[in-house]
Amino acid sequence: MSYQDTGLIFAGKVFIGEVNQGVVGALNGPINVPSFELTPPSTEARNRISKQPDTYGQALDVVNIPGDPAQMAVSFDSLPAELLAEALGGTSAAHSVTAGSVTDEAITLVEGQWVKLAHSNIDGTSVVVTDPTGPTDLVEGDDYEVDEDAGLIKALDSGAAIAVEVDYDYNAESGMQVLGATEIQKPRHIILEGKNLATGKKARVIVHEAILNANEAMDLMSDEFITGQLSGNLRTPTGKSSPFEVIMLES
Repeated sequence: MSYQDTGLIFAGKVFIGEVNQGVVGALNGPINVPSFELTPPSTEARNRISKQPDTYGQALDVVNIPGDPAQMAVSFDSLPAELLAEALGGTSAAHSVTAGSVTDEAITLVEGQWVKLAHSNIDGTSVVVTDPTGPTDLVEGDDYEVDEDAGLIKALDSGAAIAVEVDYDYNAESGMQVLGATEIQKPRHIILEGKNLATGKKARVIVHEAILNANEAMDLMSDEFITGQLSGNLRTPTGKSSPFEVIMLES
């Protein structure tokens, strides 16, 4: 194939999957990636310097020996629970709560401060707060306030800051949960499937096994779309001759 002078601007979709003892598992994707960086391995030079009069100070031999391995860093703004877990150094799992009822949960109310109930996502219409030593129930809005979603309750005045018993119903929940900071080493197989916008031809990047970690703080209250980032060293697995491949297709 003859040389052709072309530029390179990638557009592509990324897929990421776990590697377990050399076996690639199911991959998540396509993932939108604002940044996909590959860094070649570093080297350390060993120089043999001449002490001879005519070439004094010049290098007679220069040998580069391996330093750090190839590295990569990838940022992504696709953040379903599975990828949020990646960005927070954790794992994801199914979240499920069966609806139920609580009777006589004993707590002590605090004036102006919240006390956590045993459950969140409470049915606010079901809450009954009782003073076990008194003849009447406490009144919501006068004696106490409830944050239904968080499952919090507080006394609105000093007279209601007492030991009470709370009855309530809580709602069913289903979704995903992220167990943060539970996976600090992430062996991942990564595919970037796309094309070179300069030529319109297809291109592919395959990272056989990247040992990644989540090393960036994540601002969950940012006004911009949140971005996760993973970075780490690349490993050449058994049977491969390089840690990654860039394939530029002609057809």
